[in-house]
Amino acid sequence: MVDYIDAVVFGFILSFSFGPIFFILLETSITRGIKQAVFMDFGVIVSDLLFFSLAYFGASKIATEENQPALFLLGGVILSVYSVISFINNAVKNKKIKKEKAVEETRLFKYVVKGFLLNIINISYLVIWAGVIVWFGPKVEMSPVKIWTFFFVSVATYLAVNVLKFLLSSRLKSKLTDFVLFYIRQGLNILILIFGIVLIFKGA
Repeated sequence: MVDYIDAVVFGFILSFSFGPIFFILLETSITRGIKQAVFMDFGVIVSDLLFFSLAYFGASKIATEENQPALFLLGGVILSVYSVISFINNAVKNKKIKKEKAVEETRLFKYVVKGFLLNIINISYLVIWAGVIVWFGPKVEMSPVKIWTFFFVSVATYLAVNVLKFLLSSRLKSKLTDFVLFYIRQGLNILILIFGIVLIFKGA
Protein backbone atom coordinates (compact mmCIF):
# COMPACT_ATOMS: atom_id res chain seq x y z
CA MET A 1 0.00 0.00 0.00
CA VAL A 2 2.91 2.30 0.79
CA ASP A 3 4.08 1.94 -2.83
CA TYR A 4 0.87 3.47 -4.11
CA ILE A 5 1.24 6.56 -1.96
CA ASP A 6 4.00 7.38 -4.45
CA ALA A 7 1.44 6.95 -7.23
CA VAL A 8 -0.95 9.40 -5.55
CA VAL A 9 1.85 11.93 -5.09
CA PHE A 10 2.95 11.48 -8.71
CA GLY A 11 -0.62 11.94 -9.96
CA PHE A 12 -0.93 15.13 -7.93
CA ILE A 13 2.34 16.47 -9.35
CA LEU A 14 1.25 15.48 -12.86
CA SER A 15 -1.94 17.53 -12.54
CA PHE A 16 0.13 20.64 -11.86
CA SER A 17 2.70 20.06 -14.59
CA PHE A 18 2.85 23.39 -16.39
CA GLY A 19 2.57 22.88 -20.10
CA PRO A 20 0.15 23.69 -22.93
CA ILE A 21 -2.41 21.09 -21.86
CA PHE A 22 -2.50 22.47 -18.30
CA PHE A 23 -3.63 25.89 -19.50
CA ILE A 24 -5.89 24.53 -22.24
CA LEU A 25 -7.81 22.39 -19.73
CA LEU A 26 -8.32 25.35 -17.39
CA GLU A 27 -9.36 27.60 -20.27
CA THR A 28 -11.83 24.98 -21.50
CA SER A 29 -13.40 24.60 -18.05
CA ILE A 30 -13.87 28.37 -17.84
CA THR A 31 -15.04 29.14 -21.37
CA ARG A 32 -16.78 25.89 -22.36
CA GLY A 33 -17.73 24.12 -19.16
CA ILE A 34 -16.65 21.41 -16.73
CA LYS A 35 -18.07 18.57 -18.84
CA GLN A 36 -16.06 19.63 -21.88
CA ALA A 37 -12.87 19.93 -19.82
CA VAL A 38 -13.39 16.46 -18.30
CA PHE A 39 -13.88 14.93 -21.76
CA MET A 40 -10.70 16.64 -22.94
CA ASP A 41 -8.94 15.23 -19.89
CA PHE A 42 -10.10 11.75 -20.90
CA GLY A 43 -8.26 12.29 -24.18
CA VAL A 44 -5.13 13.27 -22.26
CA ILE A 45 -5.40 10.10 -20.16
CA VAL A 46 -5.79 7.95 -23.28
CA SER A 47 -2.58 9.43 -24.68
CA ASP A 48 -0.85 8.81 -21.33
CA LEU A 49 -2.06 5.21 -21.51
CA LEU A 50 -0.47 4.92 -24.94
CA PHE A 51 2.78 6.48 -23.71
CA PHE A 52 2.87 4.20 -20.68
CA SER A 53 2.19 1.13 -22.82
CA LEU A 54 4.99 2.08 -25.22
CA ALA A 55 7.36 2.66 -22.31
CA TYR A 56 6.35 -0.58 -20.59
CA PHE A 57 6.76 -2.74 -23.67
CA GLY A 58 10.10 -1.22 -24.57
CA ALA A 59 9.05 0.97 -27.48
CA SER A 60 10.36 3.97 -25.57
CA LYS A 61 13.55 3.35 -27.54
CA ILE A 62 12.06 5.75 -30.08
CA ALA A 63 12.71 8.46 -27.52
CA THR A 64 16.45 7.85 -27.38
CA GLU A 65 18.81 10.82 -27.27
CA GLU A 66 19.45 10.32 -30.97
CA ASN A 67 15.78 10.66 -31.93
CA GLN A 68 14.61 13.21 -29.36
CA PRO A 69 15.63 16.36 -31.31
CA ALA A 70 13.51 15.34 -34.31
CA LEU A 71 10.57 14.47 -32.06
CA PHE A 72 10.81 17.78 -30.20
CA LEU A 73 11.06 19.62 -33.51
CA LEU A 74 7.96 17.86 -34.85
CA GLY A 75 5.99 18.51 -31.67
CA GLY A 76 7.06 22.16 -31.66
CA VAL A 77 5.99 22.70 -35.27
CA ILE A 78 2.60 21.08 -34.64
CA LEU A 79 2.01 23.18 -31.50
CA SER A 80 3.04 26.37 -33.29
CA VAL A 81 0.78 25.69 -36.28
CA TYR A 82 -2.10 24.77 -33.96
CA SER A 83 -1.70 28.00 -31.97
CA VAL A 84 -1.63 30.21 -35.08
CA ILE A 85 -4.70 28.52 -36.58
CA SER A 86 -6.55 28.75 -33.25
CA PHE A 87 -5.61 32.43 -32.92
CA ILE A 88 -7.03 33.21 -36.35
CA ASN A 89 -10.15 31.06 -35.89
CA ASN A 90 -10.86 32.64 -32.52
CA ALA A 91 -10.70 36.10 -34.07
CA VAL A 92 -13.01 35.08 -36.93
CA LYS A 93 -15.49 33.27 -34.71
CA ASN A 94 -15.57 35.83 -31.94
CA LYS A 95 -19.01 36.99 -33.02
CA LYS A 96 -20.39 33.45 -33.23
CA ILE A 97 -19.91 32.34 -29.60
CA LYS A 98 -23.61 32.01 -28.85
CA LYS A 99 -24.17 29.83 -31.90
CA GLU A 100 -21.28 27.57 -30.91
CA LYS A 101 -22.72 27.02 -27.45
CA ALA A 102 -25.93 25.66 -28.95
CA VAL A 103 -24.16 22.76 -30.66
CA GLU A 104 -21.41 22.19 -28.05
CA GLU A 105 -23.28 19.44 -26.21
CA THR A 106 -23.38 17.23 -29.31
CA ARG A 107 -19.65 17.48 -29.92
CA LEU A 108 -18.14 16.25 -26.67
CA PHE A 109 -16.10 13.59 -28.43
CA LYS A 110 -14.11 16.27 -30.23
CA TYR A 111 -12.76 17.32 -26.84
CA VAL A 112 -11.48 13.79 -26.24
CA VAL A 113 -9.71 13.90 -29.61
CA LYS A 114 -8.33 17.39 -28.94
CA GLY A 115 -6.97 16.37 -25.53
CA PHE A 116 -5.39 13.25 -27.02
CA LEU A 117 -3.72 15.08 -29.90
CA LEU A 118 -2.43 17.98 -27.80
CA ASN A 119 -0.86 15.61 -25.28
CA ILE A 120 0.46 12.98 -27.69
CA ILE A 121 2.68 15.48 -29.51
CA ASN A 122 4.57 16.17 -26.28
CA ILE A 123 7.16 13.38 -26.38
CA SER A 124 8.37 14.44 -22.94
CA TYR A 125 5.57 12.40 -21.37
CA LEU A 126 6.88 9.23 -22.98
CA VAL A 127 10.24 9.93 -21.39
CA ILE A 128 8.56 10.67 -18.04
CA TRP A 129 6.55 7.43 -18.03
CA ALA A 130 9.62 5.45 -19.06
CA GLY A 131 11.44 7.05 -16.13
CA VAL A 132 8.60 6.10 -13.79
CA ILE A 133 8.86 2.46 -14.85
CA VAL A 134 12.64 2.46 -14.42
CA TRP A 135 12.26 4.03 -10.96
CA PHE A 136 9.21 2.19 -9.65
CA GLY A 137 9.59 -1.19 -11.39
CA PRO A 138 12.55 -2.49 -9.37
CA LYS A 139 10.79 -1.51 -6.12
CA VAL A 140 8.05 -4.05 -6.90
CA GLU A 141 10.31 -6.60 -8.62
CA MET A 142 8.91 -5.53 -12.01
CA SER A 143 5.51 -6.99 -11.14
CA PRO A 144 3.19 -6.18 -14.10
CA VAL A 145 0.14 -5.94 -11.82
CA LYS A 146 1.82 -3.50 -9.44
CA ILE A 147 3.35 -1.42 -12.23
CA TRP A 148 0.01 -1.03 -14.01
CA THR A 149 -1.76 -0.39 -10.71
CA PHE A 150 0.72 2.43 -10.12
CA PHE A 151 -0.25 3.93 -13.49
CA PHE A 152 -4.01 3.73 -12.89
CA VAL A 153 -3.73 5.12 -9.35
CA SER A 154 -1.64 7.99 -10.75
CA VAL A 155 -4.10 8.90 -13.51
CA ALA A 156 -7.08 8.51 -11.17
CA THR A 157 -5.45 11.00 -8.79
CA TYR A 158 -4.59 13.25 -11.73
CA LEU A 159 -8.20 13.24 -12.93
CA ALA A 160 -9.63 13.81 -9.43
CA VAL A 161 -7.37 16.82 -8.82
CA ASN A 162 -8.17 18.22 -12.26
CA VAL A 163 -11.93 17.93 -11.70
CA LEU A 164 -11.47 19.91 -8.49
CA LYS A 165 -9.52 22.56 -10.44
CA PHE A 166 -12.29 22.66 -13.06
CA LEU A 167 -14.94 23.19 -10.38
CA LEU A 168 -12.98 26.07 -8.89
CA SER A 169 -12.07 27.71 -12.21
CA SER A 170 -15.61 27.38 -13.62
CA ARG A 171 -16.83 29.73 -10.91
CA LEU A 172 -15.00 32.50 -12.72
CA LYS A 173 -17.16 32.03 -15.81
CA SER A 174 -20.09 34.07 -14.52
CA LYS A 175 -17.73 36.96 -13.79
CA LEU A 176 -16.11 37.01 -17.21
CA THR A 177 -17.57 38.79 -20.23
CA ASP A 178 -17.27 37.44 -23.79
CA PHE A 179 -14.75 40.24 -24.39
CA VAL A 180 -12.52 38.98 -21.56
CA LEU A 181 -12.94 35.34 -22.59
CA PHE A 182 -11.87 36.24 -26.12
CA TYR A 183 -8.60 37.69 -24.86
CA ILE A 184 -8.06 34.74 -22.51
CA ARG A 185 -8.24 32.41 -25.52
CA GLN A 186 -5.92 34.63 -27.56
CA GLY A 187 -3.46 34.86 -24.67
CA LEU A 188 -3.53 31.07 -24.37
CA ASN A 189 -2.83 30.69 -28.09
CA ILE A 190 0.19 32.96 -27.75
CA LEU A 191 1.38 30.90 -24.77
CA ILE A 192 1.03 27.67 -26.79
CA LEU A 193 3.01 29.28 -29.61
CA ILE A 194 5.79 30.07 -27.13
CA PHE A 195 5.81 26.43 -25.95
CA GLY A 196 5.97 25.34 -29.58
CA ILE A 197 8.92 27.63 -30.33
CA VAL A 198 10.74 26.35 -27.23
CA LEU A 199 10.30 22.76 -28.46
CA ILE A 200 11.54 23.74 -31.92
CA PHE A 201 14.71 25.23 -30.39
CA LYS A 202 15.17 22.07 -28.30
CA GLY A 203 15.02 20.01 -31.46
CA ALA A 204 17.12 22.32 -33.62
